[in-house]
Amino acid sequence: MKYFKFVLLFFFIVNIFFGNANELKEGYWKGELKLEENNTLNFVFFINKKQRITIQNAQERILLKEAIPKNDSLFLSFLSFPNYLIFKVKSKKSIEGYFVSIDRKSNRRIALNGQYFGDKEPKYSDKKENKLNGNWQVSFDPETKNKFPAIGKFKQNGNRLTGTFLTETGDFRFLSGSFKNNKLTLSSFDGAHVFLFTATLKNDTLKGDFLSGSHYKTNWIGFKNKKFELENPDSLTYMVKDLFTFNFKTTAGEDYKYPNKDLENKVVIIQILGTWCPNCLDETMFYKELYEEYNNLGLEIIGVAYESPYSFIERVKRINRFTENKKIAYPILVGGHASKKESSKDFNMLNEITSFPTSIFINRHGEVIKIHTGFNGPGTGEIYTDYKNKTKILIESLLNK
Repeated sequence: MKYFKFVLLFFFIVNIFFGNANELKEGYWKGELKLEENNTLNFVFFINKKQRITIQNAQERILLKEAIPKNDSLFLSFLSFPNYLIFKVKSKKSIEGYFVSIDRKSNRRIALNGQYFGDKEPKYSDKKENKLNGNWQVSFDPETKNKFPAIGKFKQNGNRLTGTFLTETGDFRFLSGSFKNNKLTLSSFDGAHVFLFTATLKNDTLKGDFLSGSHYKTNWIGFKNKKFELENPDSLTYMVKDLFTFNFKTTAGEDYKYPNKDLENKVVIIQILGTWCPNCLDETMFYKELYEEYNNLGLEIIGVAYESPYSFIERVKRINRFTENKKIAYPILVGGHASKKESSKDFNMLNEITSFPTSIFINRHGEVIKIHTGFNGPGTGEIYTDYKNKTKILIESLLNK
């Protein structure tokens, strides 16, 4: 008994002196991800009393899982994606480590450091300036055969800048940054995307670079044009054969064929996605709403996920993690490897799959009535709201026929 009391006393003393060794200062922090020698992605995160970290991208908030001690470091994983942060606590106001992207074969680690800022968010100048407000016609990789169009939607408040880029296969989600001395900086760090946009405004034209992590870099150019439009996302993928059919495995390893008796006289959305894809996440959260609202009226949603792991078991783990974390009630089947080429072979009744996600809308008679490529999520503001409203009107009209 004396020995037991001694052990308890020992651990009590150790906890007093060393238990808070990894405790970080509550409040706002400035984080840095070093993408290149002269290019650093800056972001803001908040640490609460329970030592939980929340990353901020414009109006988006990303809560990480609780920290797990590993040797002399702390390990924090993202809720929506399989990537993680690992760092050492240098002091209560300083950390140093890496962001790790587990599916990337090279450049998997990006150097990370963070410094405590204060109990209030960093302030921006409130000087009235709106040079960038509005829509910009943008071209990425403009001087090459790989060039692709986009629309930059920017909102400027003093030197505070937020917005996103819309492309024909989806948006770049929530971007935030600044515009100072005619220099633009916009970035996003959400556990999958590590996006950094820089540019200089000269003679009403923006010219700059786009970096995705430390593995991809290209240039871009843009100028104001509120009339510029992208190609209709409902026209990019279309049927080239009469019948829409497929056969995939469920996460339990059973065959699932479409069409089937369970879906007779149902309105069906087939969602081709990947759990690694932020645009797919945004679409899934919208489809979760649709399913909850219209399933009892005859709507069914079937997901087919294409994942980075090559083994069936590992793909199932990714899908189960995704559906459990996001509480997705509709089934997601196990597709192949995360490849547009592979998904195009599986869905060879379509001309091609050009984007994750891609959604096929089918009426009660089993007829494909619409195929939507990509997804513009909540970062696009009224475009997202408008698409949600139009999709609900479409679903209601199909259910009533």
